[in-house]
Amino acid sequence: MDIVLRFVGLLGSLFTLAITILMVFRFRKERRISAISSFMAALLSLILLPAFILLSGARLNLLLGLAILVLGLAVGFLRGMTTRLRYQGEDVVGKNSVLFLLGWGGSLALAQLLNLFGSAFLASVGLVPVFLSTGTQVGMNTNILIRRLLMRPPA
Repeated sequence: MDIVLRFVGLLGSLFTLAITILMVFRFRKERRISAISSFMAALLSLILLPAFILLSGARLNLLLGLAILVLGLAVGFLRGMTTRLRYQGEDVVGKNSVLFLLGWGGSLALAQLLNLFGSAFLASVGLVPVFLSTGTQVGMNTNILIRRLLMRPPA
């Protein structure tokens, strides 16, 4: 039974890495930014955090996690201000940084692997960047959403 659980844990870690790599290739170029996509990105980040924490099996103190998440929200809101939005024809386009996505997915996969091999404490420490990156993504997408809603087309 232990071998089956380790195999499933390893598959979960590989799935996390594969999804992260897929998202990096998808979001590396300039793309159309709609209000719905910014809202959905922020919402999915908040939904995926507890889902992946449950899958990884690692734990972090709730108050510490919330404090790190709030710090990430502040950093992400500032990061969202640096994203250049512009009109291209009728659409608003912009390019987000993939470094936050790499940090989020990489630290989550690392936490899963550490927990899989019996290092629960180190896996819990590995969740700190996941909370920070999630807060950053939510803050950045919220800022982009607000800016997108306030933009007016050029005359």
